[in-house]
Amino acid sequence: SDLSLMQRQRLERHPDKTIRTRAKELLAKNDAVPSANRQQVLAEYAAVAQTHGDAEHGKTVFTKTCAVCHRYRGEGASLGPDLTGMAVHGKEHLLQNILDPNRDVEANFQAYVVQTADGQVITGMLVSESATAIEIVDAQSKRHAILREDIEELNRSGVSFMPEGFEKQLSRDDLADVLEFLGQRSRFVPLDLRRVGTVTSARGMFNSPDAKHERMLLDDWNVKQVEGVPFYPIDPQGGRVANVILLYSPRGAIPPTMPRSVTLDYGAPAKAIHLLGGVAGWGFPSTKAGTTSMIVRLHYADGATEDHPLKNGVHIADYLGHQNVEKSKAALDLGQQQLRYLKLEPKRSDPISSIELLKGDDETAPLVMAITVEQP
Repeated sequence: SDLSLMQRQRLERHPDKTIRTRAKELLAKNDAVPSANRQQVLAEYAAVAQTHGDAEHGKTVFTKTCAVCHRYRGEGASLGPDLTGMAVHGKEHLLQNILDPNRDVEANFQAYVVQTADGQVITGMLVSESATAIEIVDAQSKRHAILREDIEELNRSGVSFMPEGFEKQLSRDDLADVLEFLGQRSRFVPLDLRRVGTVTSARGMFNSPDAKHERMLLDDWNVKQVEGVPFYPIDPQGGRVANVILLYSPRGAIPPTMPRSVTLDYGAPAKAIHLLGGVAGWGFPSTKAGTTSMIVRLHYADGATEDHPLKNGVHIADYLGHQNVEKSKAALDLGQQQLRYLKLEPKRSDPISSIELLKGDDETAPLVMAITVEQP
């Protein structure tokens, strides 16, 4: 019981079969091995998602148990996914992610196990690699640079870095409180761009990954206030995470590989939709004003849609330089590059099920770094 879930998982998956077998036997004696039937565990704990918890205590539990890996509204570590925008998915979805982290695990957050030539075993996430070395970050956010010549064995586990078995560590009340804390909806609701991000801003995004002037790097990745609106940009973690939405353009080397649309779930009414972006590759004045760079399409719960076209040279400016345009405002100065601020107001007060970003009919490559929805 003195072992953390992460330590138990490391022992259960230890590359040495003797250690692995003995660990499983000892943990089983202490009822410390989580059930392999995650669907059954979810069924047993389904009522927790319907329970009204204590958000204040949930914050305490989150800080103690989750913040070592996860960031929420600017606080915590960036080792795992940022949970800031997860409230829009509901408590049931949050509970599923906590109790069954391997159901839908992203490649960026899979665990790697490294055994070195001197017998050391390191478990963590692969954050960078080169022809001569790799870098692993462990559960304590400690980075390990390992030369390839010192690696005896390197395996990707195929499972989440987040361990199964939180029902063994947290009581039902604790789980209900964490869900209440993470599920809070305030006036401003940040949307989760992590699953729909198409490119990392830590590398060149238009003509070459090596082009430094095509990158967008902030001094820090904490919350940014623009016109009183909080935005939560995603840390690209050195290029490991796709943290921005870049849409298709026929120009350059990278935009032709980008999608023509992405969709973000929401599920509530909206007073306004705030975007941190307002820029594009080959935007105005590189190309003529008046064309449609991007369309923000609102999908209402009743099936109706509503389009908000964003015009090049009116809403959208080129990412390079500091060109001003009428219907967006300068937000962040990144040196050679800029990010701008846009506000869109839905025409209806009905619930919006999702927000879709679609490529317009011109050759610009529009980019969005963060979206925050303001509730009525």
